[in-house]
Amino acid sequence: MSQLFFTHFSIVIPLVLIFGALLAGKATLTEIKRRKVLRVTSITLGIATLIVAITFFNTPEQSSESLLTLNNINLTVLFLISFMAIILIRFSERYLQGEKRAHQFWQWLLLSLASVSVVVLSNHLLLLWLGWVAISLCFHRLLLFYPDRPRAVLAAHKKFILARLAELSLLGAVILLYAHHGSFQLNVIFDHYLGLSEGAELSFVEKLAAFLIAQTALIKCAQLPLHGWLIQVVEAPTPISALLHAGIINLGGFLLISFAPLMVLVPLAQWTLIVVAGLSTVISALVMLTRISIKVRLAWSTCAQMGLMLIECALGLYELALLHLLTHSLYKAYAFLSTGEAVQDYSLKMLAPQKTITLSGALICISLAFAVTAAIALFTNYEGPLSVWLLVNTALALYLISAISHSGLSGSLQALFISTALVGFYLAGKLLIGNLIPSLATTGMLDAMDVWLMFLFLFLFVLTVQIRLFPQAKQTQTLYRWLFSGLYLDEVMTRLTLQLWPVVLRPTLHQSKAKQKSIKESWV
Repeated sequence: MSQLFFTHFSIVIPLVLIFGALLAGKATLTEIKRRKVLRVTSITLGIATLIVAITFFNTPEQSSESLLTLNNINLTVLFLISFMAIILIRFSERYLQGEKRAHQFWQWLLLSLASVSVVVLSNHLLLLWLGWVAISLCFHRLLLFYPDRPRAVLAAHKKFILARLAELSLLGAVILLYAHHGSFQLNVIFDHYLGLSEGAELSFVEKLAAFLIAQTALIKCAQLPLHGWLIQVVEAPTPISALLHAGIINLGGFLLISFAPLMVLVPLAQWTLIVVAGLSTVISALVMLTRISIKVRLAWSTCAQMGLMLIECALGLYELALLHLLTHSLYKAYAFLSTGEAVQDYSLKMLAPQKTITLSGALICISLAFAVTAAIALFTNYEGPLSVWLLVNTALALYLISAISHSGLSGSLQALFISTALVGFYLAGKLLIGNLIPSLATTGMLDAMDVWLMFLFLFLFVLTVQIRLFPQAKQTQTLYRWLFSGLYLDEVMTRLTLQLWPVVLRPTLHQSKAKQKSIKESWV
């Protein structure tokens, strides 16, 4: 009885969200009644999540034939989904006051969250794929919440096309894995790969399936040059942006973490992630330095962070990737939901007098950062890839340089203390998360992938220092112009998209006919 209860009770999570969507999505409901429905949905969702967790810990064994399953990984992500759902509901209640189409927003928002929970809980390849498709279709309706905004329409159009490509890629992987294993059950497939020794030779079908999964993750995580829609999504309401950047876009990383037993055995898939995500991370981080708009900076930051998470998966550091997923989701949700305060804080920071940092000061910051990261690495007896620590070292050095330029020596000492504490906290979190994920092979120190990433991170550091310390240099100004344009990657993809599948962009009503015509022509 307990086994049966465990197997089927987790379906309550998506059902609560679906029922909430059906009730809150009624156009005839008054605002007061809709708020009551949303409050009940939030409370029920929280209680159901706790019951699912308690049931999980009291029922260690599961049926291999169940459509839904729970393990340490998806239970952790499930808690994140429930928490995000409750926060978004509470925030959006005030945000949408007086909005005539609020019922449509609630309908598609809750259905999107329900689809995400199905993907996270699924133990069946076809159910996983159907949930993946449902997420895209529901979220597409959210992106078109303001259909009179041309940039929003264009972003939704590009996202729609790329989503179909990702779904076809994932479907191909599903078919190949079923053809090889004769089963749609994910736990059966994963147990097979966990039982293989390191360096085991896989068939061509398995390698191709892993490559398609890596491709799906790259598309879902909006890696360059398929990133443009993510930048233009800022035209959507703030809760939608928060849901995307803090939740949905992280599904690419979750997909790789779920299929980790297969991915670590296929070097082709790992190299695909390393090369594409590595370049995307470096370019996105550099482009972000040229942006002023807070939302646009956050969007480029998401591209870079998603690339970094995919890199961690490619290196076999799946516990670090899961921790990255959790912390990035929480940070981005807070960042987008508090953009109003962020704009004010950023403006005050920019108005404050800036201190000039010399080359010698920059070298001191680099030395301090190296000393901190080296001490922590030695203290923990780290034996994995060095590129991870190189990235931590460069990020810490840049943080110290920025602190000196804004607050002088006192600010730099405070920044050093904070950054050291954060690195220590991150290591503690990594060890904690590591207990939730099976031990898998990782990339060794100074392996080819590790060397490639070290080169990219050093390149990123050098260009960042050049932009910050020598902004008036001719080379810097040329570089700045190219970065500000995003290397024209999105323009190329936009033209290609509209040539293959044109879309009618509906301009706003208050625009003149001449301006409407110019808007349409600018995207062709």
